[in-house]
Amino acid sequence: MAGEMTNVGSRNNRALQGLGFASGIYIAYDAMSTLNSSPWTHQTFGSDPVKAETAQHYVRLAIVRSSALALLTSWLMGSLTPLVGASVANADLYYVYWTAREKAMGRRE
Repeated sequence: MAGEMTNVGSRNNRALQGLGFASGIYIAYDAMSTLNSSPWTHQTFGSDPVKAETAQHYVRLAIVRSSALALLTSWLMGSLTPLVGASVANADLYYVYWTAREKAMGRRE
């Protein structure tokens, strides 16, 4: 009986950790969509150095804000999974927007 109870608690904890990870991912993507335009816009208008730098400013701003929100969520949950989820999503988002900028500057195909 005690083993069964431990197993149930373990499954619930795993589910909660999964939700924390997913919330971190959501925070990152939501912050980027709130503060920034699409990668297509970066690629289309990013050949102008001033516009490209302004666009990258908003990428950095979204990453900082989503990381701060994920850190707060991690603290509230008592788990690092939201922060890990946001970090994974932020790394992906940075790469996507960086690639769009590089294409606009003609440094990548």
